[in-house]
Amino acid sequence: MSDWEEVHKQLQVALRGEIVLRQEILGNLNQQEYVLLIGDVELKEELNTQNNKLVHSLKKLIQDRGYLTRRLFDILPSNTVGNTLDQILDPMQEIEAETLLLYQKVRALVEKIHQEHLRIKTLFEMIQKEGALDINNPALHAEPLYGKGGKKLNLITIDYPEGNEPIRKAE
Repeated sequence: MSDWEEVHKQLQVALRGEIVLRQEILGNLNQQEYVLLIGDVELKEELNTQNNKLVHSLKKLIQDRGYLTRRLFDILPSNTVGNTLDQILDPMQEIEAETLLLYQKVRALVEKIHQEHLRIKTLFEMIQKEGALDINNPALHAEPLYGKGGKKLNLITIDYPEGNEPIRKAE
C-alpha cells in the first residue's frame, strides 16, 4: 500500500470517529434545546457539562485529522492547486471519494452544530429576558397540520430572532 493510500485510510478512520462524536454533540445540543423548551434550566446545565466533555474529546480527533491532512498535502506535488480537502480530492478515485464523502459529512455536522448552538443561545436569552416560554409568548405559533386520514394535528413553532434582531417581549 502506498503512502497516499495509507494516509487516506488513517484519515478515514479519524473522520469516522469525528462524525460519531459530532453526532453525539448535536444530539446533546438537541436535548439542551428541548429541556429549555420545557423549562428545565438545571438539566440544561448538566447536559452542557456533558457536552463540554464531548468537545474536549473532539479536540484530539481534530488534531489527528489536521495532522493527517497535512501529511496528504505533503505527499501532493507542489503544483497541486487547492487549499482544502474537497478541492484536492478526486471524487472519481475510490479511496479519495470515500475520504471526500466523510470530510463533507464532518463539514455538514459542523454547520448543524453551529446552527443548533445559536438556537440554544437565543432561546436561553429569551428565557432569561422573558421567563419560561408560555402560550402567550409572541415567538410561539400553533398551526393546524393534517396527518393521515385528515386527522388534525397542531404544529407548534418558535420564531428565533435572526442575528442581531431584538428579542420581542410578551405583551
